[in-house]
Parts: sequence; structure tokens; C-alpha cells
Amino acid sequence: MTGHLALGYACCLIASVAYAVNYLPVKKYETGDGIFFTFAMSLGILMVGLLMGFMQHEPLGFEPLAAVGGVIFTLGNLLCPLVIQLIGLGLGLTIWDLSNMLMGWFTGRFGLFGVDKELAEKPLFNYAGLALACVSLVFMYLAARFDTKPKEADVEAPESKVDEKQPEGLESPNPLRLVMGASMALLAGVLFGTMFDLPQDLMQGEFGPCHSRCALDYVFSHFVGIFAAAAVALLIYIIVRRRKSYVPLNLMLPAMCSGIIWAIGTVAWFDANGELGFSVTFPIISSLPSILALLIGFCCFGELQSSKSRWFALVGVMIRLPGVALIALSRL
Repeated sequence: MTGHLALGYACCLIASVAYAVNYLPVKKYETGDGIFFTFAMSLGILMVGLLMGFMQHEPLGFEPLAAVGGVIFTLGNLLCPLVIQLIGLGLGLTIWDLSNMLMGWFTGRFGLFGVDKELAEKPLFNYAGLALACVSLVFMYLAARFDTKPKEADVEAPESKVDEKQPEGLESPNPLRLVMGASMALLAGVLFGTMFDLPQDLMQGEFGPCHSRCALDYVFSHFVGIFAAAAVALLIYIIVRRRKSYVPLNLMLPAMCSGIIWAIGTVAWFDANGELGFSVTFPIISSLPSILALLIGFCCFGELQSSKSRWFALVGVMIRLPGVALIALSRL
């Protein structure tokens, strides 16, 4: 039992590191509206999926319901660029991170959507850790909100150009943009929080005993669903936008690398779900990547320029780390 828990926690750490660094390959590239980027990223995801498919108990065995979980993820992923345009990355990320974490936690804790109900060994630790993780998101948002970008500090651009690159709506969204953006971010988080439900149902025998009991046997199908949905989205996008489509071929290889890293993290998350359950994995894996990404941004890319942003980030980390520890201890 202890060995299984150790494996689960190790997988949580692997997933967290992967999610913290998976966008680094495309950091210097313009991803535009995100449609082509999502497709190129899905190619890297499919490569890892094929490798996992050959390693599963029934090589390349396909489970359509597990693929639906991949489609659900892609739908959420396609909403994110729209959210960023409406309310900005900081607020959007905070909302979809929070809804993703809570959706996954509620699903496991209360047995929603056919997933087996999970009972922590120390439920108070689990509740307290979740609460701390949620509160820390507010401080992480404020850290991003008060961050002064180097370009903005060095060059004072004309007002018209500032409006083009960073609309005032990102600073103080008007009510309609705020409601639309927040609603879409909430929906994206709910979709992210339910993408594992169908594979978990299959593994736990909700659709009959003939399905594999190994979580990793559903990775291939899940990743095929991600690729298929991204390909359909790109096709529709090109048909509708025609020559206005943003399809930068130089983005292909970096986005594929990003997809490979993301896929490795998701393989680890699949295994962690099987060992620990949603009520433990979702809060941990939704919390640690932002701490790691914060450290990478501060140390390597000169982020968190202002003293306010650094203080908010420090408070957020000091609240989040005990929260993650309590959630981990709730299973011991």
C-alpha cells in the first residue's frame, strides 16, 4: 500500500514539473489565436499516445469513451485564448485553475459522474489543504496583476499602441467582457476537471467488467481524442477564415515539443489518479506547477519585477505549500 502511495506522489511530482515547463519551447513564439498551436501540440501528444498504445496490455486497443475525455480537454483548451482576449491571462488562469481543481476534487470526493467515492484517511487535512490551495490562487493572480514587464518599464509607448497590444479591457474589463470571459474560463476549468472521468469510469468497471483495470491502458485512446478534436477544429478554422488563418509553420516543432512534455505529465497524472484518487491528485497537480513556473519565470525570465508582485507571490507560495502538504498527508 505504501509503495502504491509513493508511486502516486512521484507521478504527481512528475506531472507538476511537466506542466510547469511544457510551454517553455513556445515562449518566444507568437501563438496567435491558438487554433494552429493546439493542433501542432496535439501532434506531439499523439506521438506519446502511440508509444503508450504499443505498451498497453492490448497494443493499440481503442476505447471510444476514453477518447471522448480527450475531446473534452481540447474543447476546454480552445476556450483559453478567447478567455485571455476577454479578461487577460492572470484572471482567466485563476478562474479556470480554481474551477478545474474544485471540479476534480468534488468528482472524487462525492463520487460524481460514476467515479467511485473517495474517502481520505484524514478528511480534515484534505479539506484544509484544498481551502489553502484555493486562497493561494487569489495571491497568485495579484502577483501577475502587479507584475511590471520589462518592456513596459523601459519604453513608454504611445497610448494608441498600448491599447492595441494590451487593451484596457485586460486591466479593467467592462461588465459584459468580464461576465463572458469569466463564464468561459469557468467552463474551461469544468471541462479540464472532467476529462479523466470517462477513463476512470472504464477502469473502475462502470461500463462492465470487460475493460482494463489499468489507468495507463486508456492513455492512447485519450490522446487520440485530443488529436482528432484539434484536427477538426483546425479544419473548420481554415474553412471559415481561409487566407486570414494564422498558420505559422515555424511554430510546428516547438508546439510539438510542448505537446510531448504535456503528454508525459498527463501520463503521470493518469497513473496518479489510479493510485491516489481525484480528491488528492487534482489539488496537488493544480497547485504545484504554478509555483514551479513562478520560480522559473523569476530566475530565468526576469518576471515579478515589482515589489508588490514579489510579495503577493511569496504569500501565495507560503499558503499553497502547506496546502499541498496537508492534501498529501490526508492519504497517509
